[in-house]
Amino acid sequence: MFDSGRINDIFTNSGADRAIYIIAEVGINHNGSLDTALKLIHAAKKAGADAVKFQKRELKEIYSPLVLKDSNSAEWIFEYLIPLLKEVELSRDDYGRIREECDRLQIDLIVTPLDHVSAKFVAELGVSAFKIASADMTNIPLLRVCNSYDLPMLVSVGMWNETDISKCVKLFDKEGFRFALLLAQSTYPASYETLNLGYLERLKELAPVVGYSGHERGTFIPVAAAAMGCRIIEKHITFDKNDKGPDHKASMLPDEWEEMVFHLRMLEKALSKGKQVNQAEKLCKEAFAKSAVPVCDLLAGHILTKTDIIFRSPGKGLFPHEIERYIGKTLTRPVRKNHYINATDFEEIVPISDWKHFLFKKMWGVKCRFHDYEKFRILNTPCIEFHCSQTDLDVDFHTERSDSLLVLHAPEIFDRQLVDLCSDDSKRVDDSLKILQRSIDKTLEIAKFFPAHKPKLVMHLGGMFLDNHKIGNTSLLTEKAIENFSRLKYCKTDLDVLPENLPPRPWYLGGEWFQHGFMLEDDMSTFCSHFGIGMAYDICHASLYCNKFNVDLNEYTAKILPFVTHIHISDALGNNGEGVQVGDGTIDFDKLMVLLKANEFSWVPEIWSGHLYEGSGVYKALNRLEKYAGIL
Repeated sequence: MFDSGRINDIFTNSGADRAIYIIAEVGINHNGSLDTALKLIHAAKKAGADAVKFQKRELKEIYSPLVLKDSNSAEWIFEYLIPLLKEVELSRDDYGRIREECDRLQIDLIVTPLDHVSAKFVAELGVSAFKIASADMTNIPLLRVCNSYDLPMLVSVGMWNETDISKCVKLFDKEGFRFALLLAQSTYPASYETLNLGYLERLKELAPVVGYSGHERGTFIPVAAAAMGCRIIEKHITFDKNDKGPDHKASMLPDEWEEMVFHLRMLEKALSKGKQVNQAEKLCKEAFAKSAVPVCDLLAGHILTKTDIIFRSPGKGLFPHEIERYIGKTLTRPVRKNHYINATDFEEIVPISDWKHFLFKKMWGVKCRFHDYEKFRILNTPCIEFHCSQTDLDVDFHTERSDSLLVLHAPEIFDRQLVDLCSDDSKRVDDSLKILQRSIDKTLEIAKFFPAHKPKLVMHLGGMFLDNHKIGNTSLLTEKAIENFSRLKYCKTDLDVLPENLPPRPWYLGGEWFQHGFMLEDDMSTFCSHFGIGMAYDICHASLYCNKFNVDLNEYTAKILPFVTHIHISDALGNNGEGVQVGDGTIDFDKLMVLLKANEFSWVPEIWSGHLYEGSGVYKALNRLEKYAGIL
């Protein structure tokens, strides 16, 4: 029997700080059909729910014989309700099938028992928790039975006032129940003005865990409840809001469920307690913050004074709040006028000219820009990669002849827009093709300085969106890219053009985007196979994708490895931590290198800002990768 353990994490607080446990309430929305029940489980799983919830009742244990025999003998509602409940009740065999399907899909099963007999059956069926209906919040005998099975109880508090809730909580504590209180409004659907979300603050005083069981229309109230501290969210799911039965009108359709789950998961991330600066913020900080620059050339050995400096952008050096620590310290290297002063200017760092000689097996190298190539040229690495901006394509680049393999990385951004061959915008595609064609021409133009090897050109080919579009089939983006890429003019005997795999949440133009194209292994393979070309494999990008979608990195690598002819190496964190120093992230390089051993490829470290400060970040990466010299 599948048991994710997540509901227990909510109670023990061993899960993520603000992890939200999401329950799709099927209830009786299956209308008595096992087939519909199973389809609703699938829809809940697809939407991203942690659990599905059903109801189990033995009517003879709940209602008097008189009402069951003649429902018209009681209040008018029973004339409608009793026949309905008889009609929709699933059999015990049906529940066995539901249990099997939940195991197969790896989704938790929760059931609301409405009587003692059903509680025993539900416990023996195997569930992750009991849900206690609002009507049974005060039914202490039933709760005692449920508690005897050592499962958490999720108790809804609809129908009851503060006095009733407080009295019951005292009894729960006295009995030693393990429970959560779920704010609910027991009308279907409930109006917004009756939801009383502010009462969550009181529930947090009464219970170790609070949640929200919603019957209102729409998707935004559960997100608000989660922001207010709810660790458990429950909403009904249906295929038809106009279907018969009391709950359909207060339910959400599968696409609404997907929207709600997406926003809840994003909220989880947004509620993190730490304050971290991401790569996009670092770029903004560099562009707009101010750092110390000297008013005149400063020589090595100079003792820094306050009169030596003013503060100007870019913010790549020492910031105003840091500078006091460096006043009176001695510079270990010269800093030119109007060039930012950095902490490393007071430290002993290894200049590029003094780097040790590395004995890597394959064609390794460093990544730089045209304007700082002369500093790195003295290394005479087997490979050199230039990362180009749009402006770089106009630079009249000249250098001495080199035996290094030339790799050029085409611009990803031009005229404040992204290169995208997957776009439906014909002008965007045309403009993208122009910048890529210029990159091809530039590579061939400067290849005369690197005549020993056929040059390589790395490209980002698009498929990113500012909003999280629902792309059902990413292969359609690949097909579009294939059609447009074929318009580029180059000869494969003169140049290797390499599409690069991309991360799920890339940073472009100062913010986060959603990547869909050129990320999945099958899409990369399809594109490369169509044109008979290789690809540039960014290990960090692959890891971020695998982290995001729970894919094994080694399995991903094995699938695309036949196409890999150039590699970018850095570590990764989470699903958007790019360019992390080797060994400071989560990638298991020991396992990954075993896969790479038999393949031939060129490679460079791609550490965030690793080329700065005499390439100190790159040098550190090379030293850490030296243990794999027999493979790399």
